[in-house]
Amino acid sequence: MTGPTMPTQPDRPPATDERLASVPTVSSKQLLQGGRELRIIHDGQMYRLQVTRNNKLILQK
Repeated sequence: MTGPTMPTQPDRPPATDERLASVPTVSSKQLLQGGRELRIIHDGQMYRLQVTRNNKLILQK
């Protein structure tokens, strides 16, 4: 007897180098300019981008 089968995920086209090349890329060091936090205003709302103690990025509203 076999176990339950998992539903299949729809096929997605793999990310191509061409698509990725057209996306602007900025390093976190460039954004943070030596700091550990910055504020981003988007559509009139304030967001905070922070580097955590574990060196991960977190974006908070």
